[in-house]
Amino acid sequence: MLKRKHIMLLLEWYDYRIHRGVAKVARQNGWQLNCPKDLAANEGILKDWNGDGCIALLENDQTLEHFRNLKIPLVDMGLRNHKLKIPRVITDNAAIGRLAGEHFRDFGHREVFAVDPGEKAMYRERLDGLRVYMEADGGKVTVLKSSRNIQSELIEEMKAIAEQRGHSLQELSLGFFAYQDTMASEMISLCLRRELRVPENIAVLGVDNDDLINSGLMMGLSSVDSDQEGLGAEAARLLQSLLDNPKKSNSTKIHRHKPIGVVARRSTDCFAVRNPLVANALHWIQRNYYKGIQATDVSEAMGVTQQGLQKAFATSYSRSPGQEIRHQRVQAVAHLLSTTNAKLEDIAANCGYYSVNSLINSFRTAHNTTPGKFRQQKRAEHGLAMGS
Repeated sequence: MLKRKHIMLLLEWYDYRIHRGVAKVARQNGWQLNCPKDLAANEGILKDWNGDGCIALLENDQTLEHFRNLKIPLVDMGLRNHKLKIPRVITDNAAIGRLAGEHFRDFGHREVFAVDPGEKAMYRERLDGLRVYMEADGGKVTVLKSSRNIQSELIEEMKAIAEQRGHSLQELSLGFFAYQDTMASEMISLCLRRELRVPENIAVLGVDNDDLINSGLMMGLSSVDSDQEGLGAEAARLLQSLLDNPKKSNSTKIHRHKPIGVVARRSTDCFAVRNPLVANALHWIQRNYYKGIQATDVSEAMGVTQQGLQKAFATSYSRSPGQEIRHQRVQAVAHLLSTTNAKLEDIAANCGYYSVNSLINSFRTAHNTTPGKFRQQKRAEHGLAMGS
């Protein structure tokens, strides 16, 4: 009989989706997987454990010291500078920051606020990714200094910044990037207690798309889906490769797992424009782009001339009405290519294109690649086979 591998999943912060991703690979490879959820209540759990491999988030000093001396295949899911010669699998935090920046810019935000990331490397990487994207497009990221936690001082600092610019905070429409969904939910609660409208005054975007957090909120939380289940599965596949070839265990390579994309909900569903006509037109486009509308349809729906609408957009927004329609369609196409196996004919019909050729030309202009190659790239990033 083949010897069964005994594997430990040791998360100093537990996430059931990581556990589920690891468990799927465990079943495929015949592992006996143990995952203690409450490390504080299981003090000394590693003392008598004599397993074959481990996936761990190595942050605790005691855990680190244990693994310095335990010679088994190990995969780290953290960013601590512990200098152990082991491979890591972590979220692609720069990509998460870029996706956040794209989402805010799609809604017209040229400035996004965030709290001081402190010493947390994951937060710093996400902030840097956001900053690179925003600044490349002439935007700005303002880091709030008053607190690293979501407390009233944050709102006071934002109010002071608004007043320095000659406005009250209630008159502005700002973006706020939270490094995790827990922080985002706390920010929404704080805004509501301080009589600030979300998303009209402060649009809040989190990270991880945690369905448990979102289900407890009165308002849907927009979030970057970091694909925690896929992250766990990738870590487990890497551990299996180490079990098959122990010589790879001394690698210090960092494997960065790509996020899926932004799941847009109510907490960011407001365009950052102060012109009511433009704001109404943007929401109308968002609701109708898939019907094959043109810029003339927008002006007619708003009850203004096409020249008047163009002028309002030119002074209040980053794109013209026609550009916004094309942008919304291309975004919808990209989402469907990434998440479905739908044929281009069906995607074109559902996104407002009159032909597949017009879809391909528009998509190539926006993404500098064809829809087919884009779909293949997304599938490869998330380890999915075509047709699955």
